[in-house]
Amino acid sequence: MLARFLILVAMMLFGPLYIEVYLYHPMVALEHEPVAMVPLVAAPLASFAGFLLLALDRRVTAVLFGVVCAVEIMVGLAGTAIHLALHAPSLASFATDPTAWLGDPPPLVPLSFAAAGCLGLITVLLPRQRRLDEPPVAIARIFYGMAALCGLVGAVAGAFPEGGTIGLFAVIAALAFGPFGYVAEVGVMLFPLVLPYLPARLRRAA
Repeated sequence: MLARFLILVAMMLFGPLYIEVYLYHPMVALEHEPVAMVPLVAAPLASFAGFLLLALDRRVTAVLFGVVCAVEIMVGLAGTAIHLALHAPSLASFATDPTAWLGDPPPLVPLSFAAAGCLGLITVLLPRQRRLDEPPVAIARIFYGMAALCGLVGAVAGAFPEGGTIGLFAVIAALAFGPFGYVAEVGVMLFPLVLPYLPARLRRAA
């Protein structure tokens, strides 16, 4: 259960990261570098893979999620290198010139992709922790599946500057569906614990 919670937390990190890059990167991609679209695909792609793993915990979905998390780490490191290169001509400049750390683009923000990717990779190393004693309730799988679908839509839309708005709403929807699925999942776990304390009429109905 701990690993499933960490997956959810990682997905909650990737969502705001997408929203943040959405506000700046499409303009950069249109005017300067098309490579600026990469984070707009990488973030919702991670949401797709993570929520898919929560909806269907199988070896193939775990491998897919692990690969995507590794890609997110590379995106974070590469983005940090690019941002640093835009601020100063050499690494020594960051030690000698404090103003090199100021201004846009923020030098270290891309490391958030790497941090979320590392958090997700932890779950791949804890396969037993991903499963509940009982399979997640069907409604939880539905919510996770819908979140995964929204992440996929966001990844496709994020590949095009003109589709960024669709991707934005898709990622926001994924952020909403995911916690609903987790709440349903936890509810299934807690129900046997609270059942003895429910009124007799409700216990008989259950």
